[in-house]
Amino acid sequence: MNITTFLLISIGILLIWKAAEALEKYAILTSNKFNISPFIIGSTIIALGTSSPEIFTTIFASINEQGTLIIGNVIGSNIANLSLVFGITVFILGLKKSEIKEESKNLTLNLSLLLLSTLVLSLVLSFYPFSFSSSICLLALLCLIIFIWFKTKNFNESQTTQKESNPIPKLISSIAFICLGSWLIVKGADNILREFEVGQMFVGFTVLAIGTSLPEIAASISLGLKGRYEAVAGTLIGSNIFNGLLVMAIPGLFFNEDALSSGWMITEWLSLLACLFIITLMFCAYLKVIAFKPKKASSILGLVFIGSYFIALTISYN
Repeated sequence: MNITTFLLISIGILLIWKAAEALEKYAILTSNKFNISPFIIGSTIIALGTSSPEIFTTIFASINEQGTLIIGNVIGSNIANLSLVFGITVFILGLKKSEIKEESKNLTLNLSLLLLSTLVLSLVLSFYPFSFSSSICLLALLCLIIFIWFKTKNFNESQTTQKESNPIPKLISSIAFICLGSWLIVKGADNILREFEVGQMFVGFTVLAIGTSLPEIAASISLGLKGRYEAVAGTLIGSNIFNGLLVMAIPGLFFNEDALSSGWMITEWLSLLACLFIITLMFCAYLKVIAFKPKKASSILGLVFIGSYFIALTISYN
């Protein structure tokens, strides 16, 4: 990797990391300024904030007509969230010998919505990834899920007492920096594709997915050190739902389906979809187990989740 590519990706990741934190903060402050419900903030704006890097990288990859790169980014980000990010959290809590439990009164509902969104995403990617009708279906399901969250009021709410007289300019600037960072990462990914002649799926799964998941990875380490396991689990559920349903819907709504579908084969990602579904089932099963009986976090189990990411990584390279 030449120095230019390294700088593009490194600066892009740094911009996304810092700007995503700022976006979440100033989105909450903006919503508070206009007296928007804390629940709406938590279930939409914060989840949008964690998915914003994936949204912008998808837009730039769509402009470049790199459909497989987009799919690699979406699948890779969701796998990274539930294996790498969650695994790191459990591993840290295991080292701290912390007892973990899941107290959400709507845990079964939230896990069912996660499984449903993952299943629908898998079906869309298996047949019509970039069609307009598929995008409408994904968005319709997302709207239904948000409606269910609104009716049950079970999703994480924002808790902040901060005040800001005019947060809107800072909100806009944070979006601009995420946009710039995403463009730099996609530009660096283009250089890697040309320089090493590896597949778009592998680059999307690694460079784009890890780069855009770094805010979640950093947050999980921080929350894990503080023992805030439940905050990580809740954020990951929302992030994966938004990644799968919103991010994947964007190309089909605004870009040419034939151009995005050119040059790829469905067999490239069927094995990765299977990995995503298996890892999602592992994640859901673990949360259900500790909901019945709190137990000490296991570093070995954390390593199992982390290891599942590298298994998927190997598959993406083949």
